[in-house]
Amino acid sequence: YQTSIYLQVGAYRFLLLSFAVVDILISIVHFVAVPAIIMTEFGFIFYGFRFMKASTAVGVWTDLLFVALFYQTFVLLAFHYVYRYVQLCNPSWARWIGQDHPWRNWITLVIVMDVLYIGGFMLAIKGGFLPDDVTRRSFEPIIKEMYNIDLDADNLPGYLGINYRVRQSDGSFMWSFQSLVALLLVLLLFFGSGIVIVFCIWKVKLAMGKADIHLASRTRHLQHQLFRTLLVQTAVPTATSYIPLGSVFVVPLTGLSLGGWGTVSMMSTALFPMIDPFLVIFLVSGYRARLPVIVRRLVSSAAASVTPMT
Repeated sequence: YQTSIYLQVGAYRFLLLSFAVVDILISIVHFVAVPAIIMTEFGFIFYGFRFMKASTAVGVWTDLLFVALFYQTFVLLAFHYVYRYVQLCNPSWARWIGQDHPWRNWITLVIVMDVLYIGGFMLAIKGGFLPDDVTRRSFEPIIKEMYNIDLDADNLPGYLGINYRVRQSDGSFMWSFQSLVALLLVLLLFFGSGIVIVFCIWKVKLAMGKADIHLASRTRHLQHQLFRTLLVQTAVPTATSYIPLGSVFVVPLTGLSLGGWGTVSMMSTALFPMIDPFLVIFLVSGYRARLPVIVRRLVSSAAASVTPMT
């Protein structure tokens, strides 16, 4: 059973591997950049704390890298469910995927989904989050008072910031149509992936109930474990990443100023990449049983490579 799990999981193990790789990359960029967020009554600013001494371009590209990696998890989660849905339900519109060169078709599909999804976020960022004189003037006194960071320094630090409402000369605020459109695009992408996930969960659950009577006991047990693991892989980041970070986008619309609490929300996004591999190992019994074997082999290899001193 320990070795046959790889045959039963099939290509799905590569999706699990891709999730692990993205988790590792997010953790690395999180450590290197130390991202922070300040929430105000009119918007929020996101920046990499360790890159505030760098030029505007370096700071912005670092922030964009973090954003692109972070939202990869949305694409991968949705694609996990789409894959399970197509494999179990075999819908007529998706039968072309497995008919001719399935590997090529799946890879093409995930690349297209990824480009469209991340491209949508980049379009939203271009429309309302890139540094400009308005956001720099708005956030400069706040960030200088809180963290002694000068946005008007000679290097003009890079950041991603959005003003939902722009302060007028008389002290009043006026809604920014461009910023609200950028926010709407972000929310559409966010909830769009959520709708795909919910739809696939519903269809997969129905299909698994019908298929149980036709599957071997071992295969049925593994399929249920993988589905349960995927549900946990959705619930945990929803609680630790998506809801906290989603509040960063929405709360400023209410006029509340939460200041550095945005950074706390950002820090919580680092939790899931750290615990995700353990979720897979401990929730899928085949991987759990295989782990001691892998550890023993690594220890044996390390011991064999040590040359005894005479």
